[in-house]
Amino acid sequence: MGARGDVEVTRKLLSSTTSYEDSGAHTDVILQQSRDFTEENRTSSCKTLMNLLKGNIGPGILALPIAFKYAGLWAGAVGLFMLGYISLHCQHMLMTCSDILKERPISMGERLGYAGVVENCLATGPIFFRKFQNAGRVMINVFLIVTQLGFCCVYIVFVAQNFRQVLLGSNKENGELDLIIMGIELIVVIIYCTTIQTLHGLSYFSYVANFLNFAGLIFVLYYVVQGSPPQSERPAFLGWYDMPMYFGTAVYAFEGIGLVMPLKNKAADEWDFSRRCGLLSLGMTIVIALYIAIGFLGYLKYGDHVLGSITLNLPAVDMLSRLTKITFVVSVFVTYGLQFYVPVNILWPKIEHRLSSPRAKSVGNVVFRILLILFTGAIAMVIPHLDLLIALIGALASSSLALIFPPIIELLTLSAEGNRPSVLIIVKDVAIMLLGLLGCITGTYAAILGIVNVS
Repeated sequence: MGARGDVEVTRKLLSSTTSYEDSGAHTDVILQQSRDFTEENRTSSCKTLMNLLKGNIGPGILALPIAFKYAGLWAGAVGLFMLGYISLHCQHMLMTCSDILKERPISMGERLGYAGVVENCLATGPIFFRKFQNAGRVMINVFLIVTQLGFCCVYIVFVAQNFRQVLLGSNKENGELDLIIMGIELIVVIIYCTTIQTLHGLSYFSYVANFLNFAGLIFVLYYVVQGSPPQSERPAFLGWYDMPMYFGTAVYAFEGIGLVMPLKNKAADEWDFSRRCGLLSLGMTIVIALYIAIGFLGYLKYGDHVLGSITLNLPAVDMLSRLTKITFVVSVFVTYGLQFYVPVNILWPKIEHRLSSPRAKSVGNVVFRILLILFTGAIAMVIPHLDLLIALIGALASSSLALIFPPIIELLTLSAEGNRPSVLIIVKDVAIMLLGLLGCITGTYAAILGIVNVS
């Protein structure tokens, strides 16, 4: 689908009273190229910061203690710090390239989303790459679909495992009960996602989810700071063998790069959001600090016994512990519909135009949503291991969006019309791209190998 091909979808979405970028999930495909931005529609700096925080703080943060298990206490902390600020730099690259591309004739001043930036940098870059502009947009949308559906799969497993502990009052595994809970969960999700299809309806669940997320994190911190052993009892570095699993789990948490362009495009002060020491940098610094705190303290408390989500390590019979798990279960469950919205809005328009009557389109939309939900449920049942599923999605899809594509975009953008980026930029971008590729390949391989071994 070309840059102008998403206009109809964009107009429908922007006509809603609450835009999807306010939900905090990946939103690139939704906020495509549109000039329908008025001062009334722009978000204040405070609201933009809140949207940025809630777009980056999700179930991924609860898996970070097990990432430290793969790397070691201090290696995990240093690695998260480096990955966080490399990811932030890539986000700044994306915004800078968007501003450059916006001034070129092909863009006509339009505000670009992630896929739009890729398409336009290919269309205006070196002549050899121009024929790949449509393929570039399709590729980004494919990775967004894989990432978002992957999140949905993780959510199903997360809800099942945590809710099982609440029901049993025990940390023991029970695969049969997990499957039963998943089945009931899928039925409820189908009802939820087929009856509430508008952004306006979904937005209310977003606010509930964010309140529960922050409340749950406070409860988790309360548990992990109590009775922790001295740091000397945890290894500082565990070697390189499990670093691919660490990479996949850690980069999964940095899921907000698809949110950056929509937030920038709707910010009341775009310059303040995108400048080096601006709102984006402040928000990501808070996110990175929270990530390191949860990962460090969680691994320090539970060591090698840490599980795929830190909530699974909390006491089974403690009332506050059960409340914490229920808090996250409800938060993650209601967020499913928001994450599910992106792949639906990428894929459904390609099917809808093949249906003629309004009734066929209405029924087809419901059937399509049910099939897509069942697909995520099937993957969750096949891979019911939260840590391995998170590592796989992180290494395969999140690393590509966060670390691999931004350097390529910058190199292509700065190579347009006979120009050439400096040697320093080339070396820097190639280094980031190689890091992303190395992590993607080794992390995906390690996660798949782990899944095969436990099957």
